[in-house]
Amino acid sequence: MKAWLILSLLTVELGGTFGMAAAEAVAVSSGEIEVTLSVEVGGNPASVVAHFIDPGDNQETVTLGHQGAGTYEGTALVERADLIVVFEAIGAGATSELARPVTLTELGVDTALLLEGSSTIEPRENELTLDATTERWGWAALGLGAGALSLLAWWALADYPKRTRPAMPESVDQDQ
Repeated sequence: MKAWLILSLLTVELGGTFGMAAAEAVAVSSGEIEVTLSVEVGGNPASVVAHFIDPGDNQETVTLGHQGAGTYEGTALVERADLIVVFEAIGAGATSELARPVTLTELGVDTALLLEGSSTIEPRENELTLDATTERWGWAALGLGAGALSLLAWWALADYPKRTRPAMPESVDQDQ
């Protein structure tokens, strides 16, 4: 019973030939998420697409693949924002039907995942990571470089007043 209630809260009824729709997202970088959409479509459409719309910005269209039993699913890489999604069922006779616009959060994507600075990115298997000893040596090298640069600046500017132009001799009085 609990599983059905949670599943029903994370899906949206779109109406028309469209049934239930849902979305799942995974962070792939600090500015992008990978969204997997699924939607139930009645009838026999030739193709089903999803339009990701960012008001005032670009639109991205993704084709959804038929998974059987009237369910279509697809994955897209989009920016971290609560984008508007519009599903479209394209019929064989060049007709199409649009579902009502819904946001990613309405489809079940966690709002914390949509925030730009969220740290939900999981490390990849082949990604290079540094251990504490390597990081410590890196910071030591950075500090040594900064100290050397400071000494170089001090050495170059230490005798600066001595290298200035000599003072002009006082003018001799012409009255004599």
